[in-house]
Amino acid sequence: MIVSVTPELGIDVGRNFAGGLGVLEGDKFYAAARLGVPYTVITLWYPGGYVAYRFENGEAVPVEEGNVEEGLEVVGEGEVAVRGEKVAVAYLAYRLNTATAVFVKVKAPEWAVRAVQQLYISEKEADRFYRYVILAKAAVDYVERYIGWDNVRYLDLQEAYTALVPLVKRHARARIVIHTPAPWGHPAFSKRFFKEEFGFDMAMDPVVLTEVGLAASVEGIVVSKKMVGLVCNAFPHFCHKIRPVTNAVEVPRWEHPKVSRVKSPEELRKAREEVKREALRALGVEAEGKVVISWARRITHYKRPHFVLQLIEDVDRDVVFILGGRAHPQDGYGVEMMKKFKEVANAAANVYYFPQLDIDTIRKIIWATDIWLFTPFSGWEASGTSFMKAGINGVPSVASRDGAVVEAVRDGYNGWLFGEDRPVLLPLDSRDVDEREYAEFKKKVEEALNSYYGGEYWQVAYNAYVTFRQYFSMDRLFRDYHYKE
Repeated sequence: MIVSVTPELGIDVGRNFAGGLGVLEGDKFYAAARLGVPYTVITLWYPGGYVAYRFENGEAVPVEEGNVEEGLEVVGEGEVAVRGEKVAVAYLAYRLNTATAVFVKVKAPEWAVRAVQQLYISEKEADRFYRYVILAKAAVDYVERYIGWDNVRYLDLQEAYTALVPLVKRHARARIVIHTPAPWGHPAFSKRFFKEEFGFDMAMDPVVLTEVGLAASVEGIVVSKKMVGLVCNAFPHFCHKIRPVTNAVEVPRWEHPKVSRVKSPEELRKAREEVKREALRALGVEAEGKVVISWARRITHYKRPHFVLQLIEDVDRDVVFILGGRAHPQDGYGVEMMKKFKEVANAAANVYYFPQLDIDTIRKIIWATDIWLFTPFSGWEASGTSFMKAGINGVPSVASRDGAVVEAVRDGYNGWLFGEDRPVLLPLDSRDVDEREYAEFKKKVEEALNSYYGGEYWQVAYNAYVTFRQYFSMDRLFRDYHYKE
């Protein structure tokens, strides 16, 4: 049995994810079910989901997204000791073939219920800390009750917040998976929390959870080859443990059935044109006979949503833009970008904005798109998977040289590349870098549009279709994780 513990999980039941990590872990769940791999993924249940927005007088106002338990079954209940009190939990499960998704629903006491109300939304450091203590202790309790540690082949800890699990129960084949090179991927807490909760008088203060996870794990997995150097630079004393397993997507989950077996650029063109019409109609987007360019993902500074806003002003072509994504309510830059996305969509007939990117909407946007935009500030994106989901459908990207892009995309062959391939975290306010790279980005978008109008586009699209379905498939990822041997 593979056991994975994750802060979020995006499957087709409930609304329990914020972005790429949750969707990735959902893809692993579906891949395990398809491949017959015994797999259990454990996460918290957030009654309020993540965050949604309503726009009032031009302002983006955050509200609870809400969540639904339909499709889940209660498989058991338990108690874990946290903060010196008994925390009552119920285990909600969704099963598919050999895969089980387990959601830990906190029932009492009130402070614990409040701590897990919304994903990644909390005002107090204590709430954030105890939220993940509950996840760690409940995950251990579930394994002991329903799986048995002798049956656990690998214990995979997704992101640093799950690094508390080894403080509750050590496992000889625990592995921490680091999903971001950015500083927020390495949360830290005052040592007093560890003294009060676990009785450990930690040597460092504050305690960096990634450090704990790497120390307690047999290896640290990073999600692209490029990330090895970045993580080794941050944690050089653990570099001997770092191994890359580049992210992937579950192809059957993201491909449109009509493109699943095309054998040539011409077959792809015919299939994609039909798929595009269907998706545009479902989204309510008017783009008949026009090129569709899309930027849709979590909105935050390093992903550079300002690039597409500037592009909308600068491109003098008859194209349609689809924008998508939401920001964390405490991310001032991201919330401001949401307002600007909304403003331009209201003002321009050729711009559409979808703030709420649920799984179904993401799929439709990909299927409606001709040119996908992937614009992170090089060095800051761990991997990225949106360009993979587009590519397996034969939708090529104009992409910065970051994350997993550099492993598979060749400029002019299966996509278009711009910018530097930087192995360091330069400051995000490096205006000279942004200006230089925007100029190259705009040039590459023009190149992609010329390719579309000139007919060469469909060979590039087909090359993306073929290469991405091989390299970025979950089948390859499962082999690299040693799930399939």
